[in-house]
Amino acid sequence: MFKIIPMLKLNVIKMVSSCKHSYLILILFVLIYPNISLAQQPADPYYLLRIDSTLQKPTVAYPGNSVNLAITLENIGLYTTAENIKLQLLFPAQFKRGAVEQIVDAIKPKEKKTVVFVFDTPRDLPSGTYTLTLFMKYKSGIIDINDNRYINLLISDIYDVSISNVRSSNYFPHIGDKIVISADIVNAGSLEARNVYAELSILGANTAPGFILQSDMRQELGNMTVGESKKIAFEITASEASKPGTYAFKLSAGCRDCETKTQIFSIHLYGRPDIIISGIDYSISGRDDKKIMQGDNISLAVQLDNLGKESAKKVIVNIENDSSLVGSKSAYIGEIKSEDSGSAIFDLSVDKNATIGYHEIKITITYLDEMQKEQKLHTAYSVYVAAAPEPSQYMHYVFIIIILVLVYIIIKLIIRQLALRKL
Repeated sequence: MFKIIPMLKLNVIKMVSSCKHSYLILILFVLIYPNISLAQQPADPYYLLRIDSTLQKPTVAYPGNSVNLAITLENIGLYTTAENIKLQLLFPAQFKRGAVEQIVDAIKPKEKKTVVFVFDTPRDLPSGTYTLTLFMKYKSGIIDINDNRYINLLISDIYDVSISNVRSSNYFPHIGDKIVISADIVNAGSLEARNVYAELSILGANTAPGFILQSDMRQELGNMTVGESKKIAFEITASEASKPGTYAFKLSAGCRDCETKTQIFSIHLYGRPDIIISGIDYSISGRDDKKIMQGDNISLAVQLDNLGKESAKKVIVNIENDSSLVGSKSAYIGEIKSEDSGSAIFDLSVDKNATIGYHEIKITITYLDEMQKEQKLHTAYSVYVAAAPEPSQYMHYVFIIIILVLVYIIIKLIIRQLALRKL
């Protein structure tokens, strides 16, 4: 690079005016002049980087918040790039934590780049204005720069309670069961929480329909110091008036100056199927009476009712008996819904040599309950088998007479036909 003093410029101009080949001198002057201008341009500052702006979220920070602090850095130089930039955000001792680091490859002259630091404020941090230090280490040309910049962070007071460890003694109770819902209420603010309360309700309702309350739905916890925790418990019972299904509960907590906090959880309330045998009856094929005799065909009907609040599924009725009754032994009914009924029909034949007297039929009902567990119900039913009637001793005479009458009619018809042919 040429370094030409102003006097040299004047001499060059005089040379141009007196030289025969002035155009050559002018060309030479034009080529040299840019270098003369560059020699006179101002140098970049020693410290290239400055904080252009900062933005934090949340805008108002409280103890226990997670803070996103966005810092925009600007290179104020004209020619020099800031390179190998290492940033450290340093905190006051009250934060009880180490530095947060970020690395930026380079920031060109007049360029801006934003770096985001994420950190948590301690829950027990007193309110006030805290000065954070941004330590910057980078290269400015061939020079190593170490620089500190300062940022103010305002921590505000807050009244706050939180709900934790929400649990139910049974998330799948049955109608009639007692349920205990418990939780921890914590003062998560930076000041004493006054008139703290907790309240339980069914989502979308102010009361718990179908549930019997064993304790108040609202509990007053009084004042709570910073960080203090209190346990709460609500006892409810699912009454017989309640219906099976999923119930969403809302647990709320607040204080005099707090925003109300809520947590929602669900329990599934089960009923039980209640299968009873409402009737057992039979009918005799071809007759309307109830006297079962040897050789008869009968239909045995078992009527079932579900008096419970849940469906009984895969209902099967099986029977067992001695060899005197022959026929189907199993009947599949399927699902019997709440307050509905079903029946099983067995077609049986009474052996012609069946023993005269009572014959026991063992009946077993199996089904799946609300928890898909197999349940069984047993009962017994007896039928009396009477002897088949003896054939009458005069019956063979009746058959003979009938045959003779038929023979007479046939002979008479033959004789009539022969007489007609002769005519």
